[in-house]
Amino acid sequence: AERTSSKFARSSFSQSLTAISPQVGMLVLGRITRVVRPSHAIVDIVAIIPDKNQGNSDSEQRPLIVPLHEPFSGTLRQNEIRPNSSLEVRIEDCVRPSDVVLARVHANGERDFVLTTAEAELGVIQANCESSGCEMRAISWKEMQCPATGVKEGRKVAKPRQTK
Repeated sequence: AERTSSKFARSSFSQSLTAISPQVGMLVLGRITRVVRPSHAIVDIVAIIPDKNQGNSDSEQRPLIVPLHEPFSGTLRQNEIRPNSSLEVRIEDCVRPSDVVLARVHANGERDFVLTTAEAELGVIQANCESSGCEMRAISWKEMQCPATGVKEGRKVAKPRQTK
């Protein structure tokens, strides 16, 4: 009987985690897994950032990040990277594999979620230098720099968010 109850507990815990999934309009954290030139990037959506307006009381503590039990698949299209600049954007100058991005779910695609970073607060929030492997820091809205080598790489950098 003990074994059955622990299986049930594990099963219901697992179900409650998988019940959380990205919805249109939500902010999500994702890792770029592949860049398909010239059109889009494939993203593993790993967490949801709850909207600060959600919830019914100020005293209720809401998590800043809700990790997903398993990643969801997302696509970041070339025309969804920067606002009003779909033609001159080269996707490889905006994101690279292993970058961590803050994005918004724009739509439900056929097999994945269509993401957008076409807001100032959205874009790459963490990236590693291709030559040294060091974590880079943002130096502008479109460039990051390696502190070890001084190498600059193009990215669509997210404007820092207010956490209050």
